[in-house]
Amino acid sequence: MTDLEERLRAAFDARASTYEASPHAWARIRERGPKRRAARFVLAALPVALLAVFVPVLLNGGLGRNTAADPGEIYQRLMRDRTATGEEVTVDNPTEGLPLRLWFAKARLGYPELCFVMERAEAEPYGGCTGVSEDVNADAWFTGSTLRDGTETALDWGVALGDVGGVTGVAKDGRRFAGTVLRPAGAPYRIWTVTYPARHAMSEIEIADDRGKDLGSWSRDLMTPPVGEPVGAAVELSQGLSVRPHRAQQGTELFWTRHGANIQGMALGGELPGVTTFVREDMVFGFARANVAVVEIVFDGGQTARMETRPDPWNLGLTLFAAENPAGDRRDGHRLVAYDASGAEVWRDDRAGQPMREDMPPIGEVMTIPGTDGSGDPMRAWFTNVAKDKKMATLCLSGGVAVGDQGGDGCVGTMPGSFVHLYATRFLPEPGIVTHAGPAGEDWESIEAVLGDGRKVPAAFLRGKGTPASIWHVTVPGGEVKVAGFLLKVKDRPSRSIPVAGNDCASTAARSDAARQRLAAGISALVSEPSCLAFWQNDRLIPSLEGPLPGGKLSDMLGTGQRVQWRLGANTWYGYAPAGTVTVKAVTTNGVTVTADAVPDQWGQGVTLFAAATPEGADFSAGTVVTGHDAGGEELWRSGS
Repeated sequence: MTDLEERLRAAFDARASTYEASPHAWARIRERGPKRRAARFVLAALPVALLAVFVPVLLNGGLGRNTAADPGEIYQRLMRDRTATGEEVTVDNPTEGLPLRLWFAKARLGYPELCFVMERAEAEPYGGCTGVSEDVNADAWFTGSTLRDGTETALDWGVALGDVGGVTGVAKDGRRFAGTVLRPAGAPYRIWTVTYPARHAMSEIEIADDRGKDLGSWSRDLMTPPVGEPVGAAVELSQGLSVRPHRAQQGTELFWTRHGANIQGMALGGELPGVTTFVREDMVFGFARANVAVVEIVFDGGQTARMETRPDPWNLGLTLFAAENPAGDRRDGHRLVAYDASGAEVWRDDRAGQPMREDMPPIGEVMTIPGTDGSGDPMRAWFTNVAKDKKMATLCLSGGVAVGDQGGDGCVGTMPGSFVHLYATRFLPEPGIVTHAGPAGEDWESIEAVLGDGRKVPAAFLRGKGTPASIWHVTVPGGEVKVAGFLLKVKDRPSRSIPVAGNDCASTAARSDAARQRLAAGISALVSEPSCLAFWQNDRLIPSLEGPLPGGKLSDMLGTGQRVQWRLGANTWYGYAPAGTVTVKAVTTNGVTVTADAVPDQWGQGVTLFAAATPEGADFSAGTVVTGHDAGGEELWRSGS
């Protein structure tokens, strides 16, 4: 189960009619839209050919402007509740012929951000800050771009880990462009930039460490492109935002983009409210009915944005607006008020803060997690029933800070007896804390969190009044040492190792100088800390498998209920099986058969490794039975049905 699934992000927006980019999207911006119809989350990468820059219609006048601002004023506003960490760097912006300022900061809630101020040749300057999270599973990743229509040269920029020494941009046609890695003094990360001809927009970056060692590549990882045909020209709003309608099969949909990334989409079918807004960390934008001339948003803290609207040029009967977010925290409640041209109020809506509690009503007591009140606001957990399934227990955890999301709320559903977990992070007071929690089975005797350095921290059990089950919880200090997995002891059963899928698996493996074990089909493998078995195909990293907990072995992962661990690549099948296995065979219910030779691992992990090429066009979406055989062909074990 992916992190996205565990957190049931779709459930948070179960009434939304909007959809947005992946949580690991290049834009690194997230949004909870107006709650009306089911959300659609699209996670596929956007083809570079569809990074199409738009022909913008520049709306002169005060579209979404509170007051005109110069770059210095924008910087001061951005840093109002932030602390700079390291020196600021200035790079040449070839698109505008003006400077681009970049620097790292600590957000009000304690997490790191990369901030920017972009000056514009023919428009007002703007800026913003994007949360930095190493959970993106990369050594360097995209943060922004100056790519826009009509320019000859563009610049992409992003964040790199502290030992990244080289970045190369790669266009879809294979052209390569050398990048620059900047090392701001005192900064927690490095900054990379790549300048390239706009007609050769980048599809990915290749990354190397300070020694020149290949660390792999990273794509733009954008949401799939807008569906349907575009209707008219795009409109450029303030804050670097563009919006354009598309005519889809279901009707007309609006799509907003920023820095070349699709960040928001919304269908226009059905009855719409007077004002539809999207509140992000650094901007507010949306649309309103045709009679709305001004939109005012007032946050609980008193911060106000008053935005003049402009009629849409596509004759959709809408007005458009965008502005800087004066609050900087979209969890805050706010009031929306719309006025017509005469100044008369025509629409109003009060939205309470922390709406998740409304979306996820508790069953039984809302439990306070002991030891999490260092910032004065303890983390809380409660059961709810999103799926309306009496067998499924859904646990929600609130009070953490998700980098770039500023909520940290999450929910996870589980069937009785299964192990799932949530985690929530606090950055203040330093070094912060990370709390892990999940529903507990009636016959569970103990749970221990195993840290990356091998230390074990026992979890506690807690049951609230009227709740359908107990929960387990464990809190560890924030910092470099993370939870690598858990040891679960169920009554009358041996302890079970449950690794946490580490986003740093590939990163750690790529830096290793240890010899990899070579397998068939161009596959090679390496046990990597923490809790990871990394794989390469033709010397390029491919998806990994869960590895042993610190101090354990791969054989610990193969119990009675799990006889084999395997994964599919683009055209390969690979994994590990119990010692003594010589041949592994997979047979699907739709007739696909793959056979792989298995060989003992070279690290003394007590398993055999296997890999094989898959038939062209093979479909593994049907049920799959995997069997292991000895040298004489006798079946040793069976998995699946």
